[in-house]
Amino acid sequence: MADGDLRALAESFGVPFLETLGPELFDPAFVTALPVDWARRHAVLPVRLPDGTAALAMSGAESMPVLQHASLATGEDMAPAFAPRDEILRAVDAAWFAGRGTGAAAAANGAAGPAAPAAGPARTGADPERDASAGTEGDLLVARGEPVERFWSDTLLNAVRKGASDVHADPLPDGGTRIRFRLSGRLYDQPGPPPGLGRQVVSRVKVLAKMDIAEHRLPQDGMMQLRAGGRAVDVRVSTVPVADGERVVLRLLDRDDSFRPLSSLGMPGAVHDAFSALLSSPNGIVVVSGPTGSGKTTTLYSALGGMDSTRRNVMTVEDPVEYRLPGIAQIQVKPKIGLTFASGLRHILRQDPDVVLVGETRDAETAEIAVRASLTGHLVFTTLHTNDAASAPMRLVDMGVEPYLLASCLRGVLAQRLVRRACPDCSRLVPFGSSGLSEAEEGLARAAGCSGVLRAPGCDSCLEGSVGRTGVFELLRCGGAVADAIHAGRLDAASLAAAAGPALLPMSADAAAKLRASVATPAEILAALGPSALG
Repeated sequence: MADGDLRALAESFGVPFLETLGPELFDPAFVTALPVDWARRHAVLPVRLPDGTAALAMSGAESMPVLQHASLATGEDMAPAFAPRDEILRAVDAAWFAGRGTGAAAAANGAAGPAAPAAGPARTGADPERDASAGTEGDLLVARGEPVERFWSDTLLNAVRKGASDVHADPLPDGGTRIRFRLSGRLYDQPGPPPGLGRQVVSRVKVLAKMDIAEHRLPQDGMMQLRAGGRAVDVRVSTVPVADGERVVLRLLDRDDSFRPLSSLGMPGAVHDAFSALLSSPNGIVVVSGPTGSGKTTTLYSALGGMDSTRRNVMTVEDPVEYRLPGIAQIQVKPKIGLTFASGLRHILRQDPDVVLVGETRDAETAEIAVRASLTGHLVFTTLHTNDAASAPMRLVDMGVEPYLLASCLRGVLAQRLVRRACPDCSRLVPFGSSGLSEAEEGLARAAGCSGVLRAPGCDSCLEGSVGRTGVFELLRCGGAVADAIHAGRLDAASLAAAAGPALLPMSADAAAKLRASVATPAEILAALGPSALG
């Protein structure tokens, strides 16, 4: 029904018309009283109107019969209200996503899930118990019966809600399990399951990830796919045996956050423009370097996501395939059966690719094939573990790539780190010379040209003074004098930096700019880049 017709119907019935259903209308008590899948099935949402009235938002008069179900389940007399169907369905997931409790509470009380709406008159044709089981497999918003099942459902939902990248489950000597979330690069303790459920906690994860639940002596890897309402989440699972049992780490890969444009990564304008130009190269190698966890894969996925895969054949070989990229053929490395980076890349070249992503160049064979591929007309992307951009050519030569070949094919190297963003609500500039400031912080702020030292003590709207992370970048464009230096074997970082001149956009300049703009604190820059952050 069109919004205008629904508004007119609401006026004729004398009931409120709610054009939007914002979080101010959500009541956590309704979330615990009604199953989310029942609300989805009937396209209804119990809300609390500004005047305190309990109401059931519905998309038309045909939903009137379910009012009795909602009233019985919530224990309140529900008044009718009309709202657009699409808005109701969007708000249902938002309300349940925001309103679920912690895993510890759910597991501790052994709850069998929210109470289903009581059976109503036969004319409704609604069976909430049957509706509750339809199309809900893997949905974290849907309550389950067993304590361990409820615990994992609520724990993973909280992890997705908080934006955690990883969930750690560590066995303790007393039989308990320590749960931690990695938030903005750091681990934080979370409510754990009741004592004595440690083995069941591990077994449940293995079942979900299709792993061998009888194998406790060897490490295992697995994958599972879940949903948090309308949000799809891929989970990579790893278990290893330790002294007190089995340790589990789950890497959460939120598909909604997988395809970010390059402009959202925090690149300074000059680096963004120069790196974007490299993506248009007809051939050659582009390297993204940095330590583990510095966001290299995110940058490469952003680069590939901006390409027209309908006109170009784009293929990848990765370990693991973290996100599914639409229109792009992705190969998962499987060393146990001989499918390595080198063999996968060798076979990719028989598939007529235009663009190739090699998840990581780890050995001489992979490096040699990647170089040969770039010299025969392919654009190759790969990653290396080096501390700065100028160290990448030397690493490739150390792997066995001939300098004259590397000089011909290397187009550029992007080095990066991740730093925590300073909370704009609680961060403040502290005057130089104030007590509590370290010499390193003060020296870095002075060198960057700041008027004081940025400090973020933390507040209700942030996590220990930070709100998410951003990148700090460095780009070395290879060609001209840089290619000559590589060809001549002058591969040390100082020689390449000198040869590059303005072709090197240093990380220190980006770090200084982020300090002056109060994007990050000196303490955070020092933690990510070290004492020589500004060169």
